[in-house]
Amino acid sequence: MIELVRTMDPEIIARLVQIETEAFGQGGLNVWHLEPLIRHGRVYVYRLHNEIVGLVHYMLDWDRPQKAYMVGVSISKELRGQGIGAKLLKESFDALAKETIEEVELTVDPNNLVAVKLYESKLGFLVTDFKQDEYGEGEARLIMKLVLRSSSTEQ
Repeated sequence: MIELVRTMDPEIIARLVQIETEAFGQGGLNVWHLEPLIRHGRVYVYRLHNEIVGLVHYMLDWDRPQKAYMVGVSISKELRGQGIGAKLLKESFDALAKETIEEVELTVDPNNLVAVKLYESKLGFLVTDFKQDEYGEGEARLIMKLVLRSSSTEQ
């Protein structure tokens, strides 16, 4: 089950930074990034046996407030490939839909085939664009979008 982080508990922040660093090295979020996202965005964590093992973080699109941009998702190194990321994302999408978010957008390295497959095949994202040097020279990204279905429209 997921949990929305609403506190700046130093132990929680340290664990989130640890998971981010395992996943992305220096590119992972640090305390300077996480605290504003907790205060002004949405940071959801996934707990397994009361231990935080994954997180996903979002911010709103100022030009279209019904759209959330997924800044990133990361799962504890020893638990990757066990479906935790998909569960975390699906539950966070449900939570966002309850907050009137209609669409989620993300970017992903086109060479990260595991992530692209997860987003497309398991979660229903569609590739909407390709950016050659999105994060600098040689740092291409796919732009992917998912339209969320609110529980009030499901039948």
